[in-house]
Amino acid sequence: MTDEPTISFDAAEGGAVVTVRQSELTSRLTDLMLAEFARLKDAGRPVTLVVDLSNVKFIDSVALGALVVLLRRVKKTDGALGLVGLSGHVQRMFQVTSLDRVFDLYDSVASALAAAKPAS
Repeated sequence: MTDEPTISFDAAEGGAVVTVRQSELTSRLTDLMLAEFARLKDAGRPVTLVVDLSNVKFIDSVALGALVVLLRRVKKTDGALGLVGLSGHVQRMFQVTSLDRVFDLYDSVASALAAAKPAS
């Protein structure tokens, strides 16, 4: 077993880039995302989260539900949540559940961060 973290949070303007480094998105990982959002929200500003799911090959209904909860909480604070790198099973799950119409989906972290910046 490796001690490599399965999720990382890297600072981004107004929030964080969340990178999932394992092939299955679990409820433990989505709980960590919810906790990170709460920490960032406590700063009192809208939060931008970009979740990179490029490594994720499987997602179940519990993790999908937790992402919906995260999206609702982010939107409640006028923040933004973008998902990056959906493919295979994960992309199909979002399509079958019509969540691909609910979430903002991007091809890259850079494009998600650019879309989240307020217009000047």
